[in-house]
Amino acid sequence: MDHLLQPVLPAHFAVIAGWLDSPAATLRWAGPGVPIPLPADDAFAAALALPARPGWALLDADGTCVGFGQYWQTTPGNTHLGRIIVSPQARGRGLGRVLMTALCAEAVRRTASVQLTLKVYRENQAAVALYRDLGFVASEDACTPELLFMARRTA
Repeated sequence: MDHLLQPVLPAHFAVIAGWLDSPAATLRWAGPGVPIPLPADDAFAAALALPARPGWALLDADGTCVGFGQYWQTTPGNTHLGRIIVSPQARGRGLGRVLMTALCAEAVRRTASVQLTLKVYRENQAAVALYRDLGFVASEDACTPELLFMARRTA
């Protein structure tokens, strides 16, 4: 099945917000400072700081949004990936890999970064395994008991 990564559109906001089924899930995914529940209207863009942190939607062959992620430059040459999520109904089909591969490529293309970083909860073993498989390595000095800070060189 073909998938397309495109800039997130207002039509996707309610779909993505609907994937977060509790205040705890929203906090874990979006971080502190984001309203709970996550707005499903135009306030979604402001809540996730989309102008400064581009958001990308993964669409399936039917045009249905099945994934989302963001990236932002933290320092020259370094780009952080965050708020990565696959629709609960689409999980287990390899779409995390599709999303991450496309998101990484887009981030590097648009920012010319030499390093990509991300944070992941240690107990999210599927995500940790995927990120390791994609070349991300934990930087233990930056990790916490709850979170792994992972990085990957792009060149």
